[in-house]
Amino acid sequence: MEIVTVLVRNGFQEFLEQIETPRSWLRRHIPLRPGRLNVWQRLRVTAEELGPTFVKFAQLLSTRADVLPEPLIEELKRLRNQVRPVPWEQMRPWLERELKGTVEEVFAEFDQAPVAAGSIAQVYRARLPSGAVVAVKAQRPNLRKEMKSDLEIIHWFAKKMQQHLPELRAYDLPAVVDETGENMLRELDFTIEARNSAFFNNTNPYPQEVFAPTLHDAFTTHRLLVYDWVEGVAPELVTLPPEARARVAQAGGRSVFDQIIMSGFFHADPHTGNLLVTFDGRLCLLDWGQAGLLTRQMRYFLADLFDAITDDDPEKIVRVTLANALTKRRVDAGRLEKDVSLMLRKYSDDDKGRDFGRIMLDLLYVFGTHGIRLARDYAMLAKAMLAIEEVGKILDPSFDIRPIAEPFLHKLNVERWHPRTMTRMMYWDWRAALRHAREIPGTMMRLLRNLEEGEASINFVHHGLDGLRASFEHGVNRLVLAIIIAATLLSSSLIVSRVSAADLETFPYILGKYGFVAAMIFGFWLLYETVRHRRK
Repeated sequence: MEIVTVLVRNGFQEFLEQIETPRSWLRRHIPLRPGRLNVWQRLRVTAEELGPTFVKFAQLLSTRADVLPEPLIEELKRLRNQVRPVPWEQMRPWLERELKGTVEEVFAEFDQAPVAAGSIAQVYRARLPSGAVVAVKAQRPNLRKEMKSDLEIIHWFAKKMQQHLPELRAYDLPAVVDETGENMLRELDFTIEARNSAFFNNTNPYPQEVFAPTLHDAFTTHRLLVYDWVEGVAPELVTLPPEARARVAQAGGRSVFDQIIMSGFFHADPHTGNLLVTFDGRLCLLDWGQAGLLTRQMRYFLADLFDAITDDDPEKIVRVTLANALTKRRVDAGRLEKDVSLMLRKYSDDDKGRDFGRIMLDLLYVFGTHGIRLARDYAMLAKAMLAIEEVGKILDPSFDIRPIAEPFLHKLNVERWHPRTMTRMMYWDWRAALRHAREIPGTMMRLLRNLEEGEASINFVHHGLDGLRASFEHGVNRLVLAIIIAATLLSSSLIVSRVSAADLETFPYILGKYGFVAAMIFGFWLLYETVRHRRK
């Protein structure tokens, strides 16, 4: 009811009626004027009003340019993690349960006012008995239970939208919601963030330029992280000289491309809220809860895609994309190439180096409208690219990612086409082919034996019948109730008709009388439900 109230208040009453929300819910609210906000802006405002779970869910959806409209993606990207903090009185027992001791026992000093409050956790400044200043990241109380409940409601809305809004069926919203929900719940496990951060620091080739805070493993739990306090400012507040700002931007670009191209493991959300520039000109990457992972083949695809975008070659973009798509449905390649070409025309040659992340997001949206689905890590990659480009432009207005990317792509292509790599790939391909060829006779024998013994079967899966099945079950339930009411009336009539005037206080008469009352109540209720269903 709270969710419906917020949706109606932001002007979504027509949407709620379309998905057959009970009218009795809607009549309780008077919708306010949405003002001058468009539908995408109202969706963002709605997520902010509904609280931390919906804010985090919307933030994760902002990475799904392959399945959501571009204007909505732009609005969702404006959501940041700053939400109303949980009072210290509620956080203290939760924090001390994770610390297995009181705050005073573990820390020499502890500032009870959070320095940051996000949709998942709050960060406090503290000092250990050793004198080290640390940041304490504590998860909000009872968040998992609340988040699971909210995700069930979101899934209900997505299922209703899939059933009643034909224009959205191509996006498979329930599947998107399920996948996004799984990622949200996975992010509640802070040990994953700890491993991601440690892996980056261990494999980072530029520790003097870019780093992640050092964690104190003794305090790491599923709901708590303690790491070194980093003194620095957000990129938009940097006061370094222009040359130093440009060096920081270049270092950030190099680090991101090394993560993507060389290691295949990258920070998936390097926006300004997750970055600090230290006073000595180093870049600190915070919040490793979201990280992408690219296989060798995925990195090869990215190199081909980058070359095709740089060369302004829509045909090559379509060809390499279809070869790496997860969906194998038939696609009109000519129409797809035309749409890709129209999209590329929006960007000049200079823009193709300065807005590579935005071009990738636009491409993912074009692919999504044609029913082409790529691995989710590509959407995370596009978002990471866009974020680092935005940070680069804040630090250095002339920031261009092409000269940064070229050495890494060249190194990847050298590795890809090296005779040793080609020989190894051919060896494994031939080995797999020979293994499958050896299995063919046995597979054919099993198939023929099943046919001979009559064990072969064909399974049919019907889609789009959920609404029909629900209506059928509802009708059957009403019919059964009507039969029960009729039987109650009939049996009560027989009982009462056989009772004499002298036996009006006996059990059979009382049973018959109350049978009439129960039949009348259920009869009126059934009539009300039938009339209400017809109005809907």
